[in-house]
Amino acid sequence: MKNTYERKISSEEAKQGYFLILKNKLNFFPAISSPFLVKVGAKKKKAVVESYRCECQGPDEPHDHYFVKWSGLAKGDRLEVKKISEKEKLYSIRITE
Repeated sequence: MKNTYERKISSEEAKQGYFLILKNKLNFFPAISSPFLVKVGAKKKKAVVESYRCECQGPDEPHDHYFVKWSGLAKGDRLEVKKISEKEKLYSIRITE
């Protein structure tokens, strides 16, 4: 499995203060609602994968969206999350414009 999760931040993500996790990349992160640590420079921040129910594809196709709350994102930012230690649930994050 690739040791990095990357995505370009949408206006919705920036506005709401989170980054989405694609369903096929969920296994890169700890289980939903299981806390993990994200290294940002020398600091560590607690994070958790959450979900919400959605009908954006119509009422006949309800599904879940997965996300991590993260402030300070701007539309068009490139987000890169690297897994440092699966055992310790430790990740690092890098955001570039």
